[in-house]
Amino acid sequence: MSTTENSASPLGNGPISPQSRRHLQMRKDILRSHPQLRSLAGPDWRTALFVPLLLAIHWGVAWAVSDSNLLVVFLAAFLIGQFVIHAAGALVHETAHRLIFRGDKAKLAFDLGLETILGSFGKQLTYQHEHLSSHHPYMGDYERDYEHEDLCAFKAREMLVEGRPRLQRVLTVATLIVHLLPFGFIISDEIFPRLYERLTGRVSKDRQRRIGSTRAPVWQRRLFIGWSLGVNLVLLAAFGWLGWLYHNWALSIFLGKCGISNLGQSLSEHPGDDEEVPTRSTYGWVNRLFFNTGYHNEHHTFPNVPWTRLPELTKTAPEAFTARSDRSYLGCWWDHVRRDFATSRRNPLQGEEQELRCPRAGTS
Repeated sequence: MSTTENSASPLGNGPISPQSRRHLQMRKDILRSHPQLRSLAGPDWRTALFVPLLLAIHWGVAWAVSDSNLLVVFLAAFLIGQFVIHAAGALVHETAHRLIFRGDKAKLAFDLGLETILGSFGKQLTYQHEHLSSHHPYMGDYERDYEHEDLCAFKAREMLVEGRPRLQRVLTVATLIVHLLPFGFIISDEIFPRLYERLTGRVSKDRQRRIGSTRAPVWQRRLFIGWSLGVNLVLLAAFGWLGWLYHNWALSIFLGKCGISNLGQSLSEHPGDDEEVPTRSTYGWVNRLFFNTGYHNEHHTFPNVPWTRLPELTKTAPEAFTARSDRSYLGCWWDHVRRDFATSRRNPLQGEEQELRCPRAGTS
């Protein structure tokens, strides 16, 4: 059972958030009118058939660029690779909810298959646990929902946008350039927080924030790290360093500020702190690429329904699922960049409390 079906988190961190409670109430109301929808819950093992397909596409591109050059590798990673990774990431989302296999052994085998595509060194396990124990029960709660941006990082940008807008625009462009590099999202995390602290005189990380979530067992994390290491060695041996670079470049772009569909989807479908409309959905062709993750409102309301049956929810209860995103992922991403990485979620703290969370550098 999903955490949103309970009144409290499995971690014992108190009651679920108002936004999550809204989805729970929506579910109860819909089932009262359409009790037949209960039958849609449960895993769909056929989803596992897409893993070899995605692997063939991803490694096929790695093979195709193995005798090319850096420009071709970059273009392949940006135009193809990041979207293949996003599709695989959508399957990570499905398996996190046990919507492919219920049993532990079958799920583990499937997850290792995804790791062969992702090579995430176990980060998919972190996502799975945070998604279930932090995002779903505490959606919209800054203190407990890991998807909320750090307050101090947001505040630092806000200070520069208001006081030195041209400098912030330079930093926006510089951030995009760094995030276009292989492993750019890691490099960025080392450079820009320190730079913002120096420019604003304030800390760029909220050290009082403690986001609790469950964690995968140590043996499982070690298994996935070792598996990813093996995948990288196979890529290097089979397709040379350019094929290996394609994979890691695609993963880097997907995880960073240039992950157009990944970042754009988050901005598009989680509009902020509106308790009446906590989640929006995106309909159309994009769901064919990303396993119906655009049916976001439906998923948060019925987290035990697999991607193959989410459209049936909308078809049966159209009166309930009316919250639709009015912009494309690309449009939301571009607006985010154009506005110097403006967030779709409201700044949760103001005044003195904000000052305490984000003090002057060197005083925390």
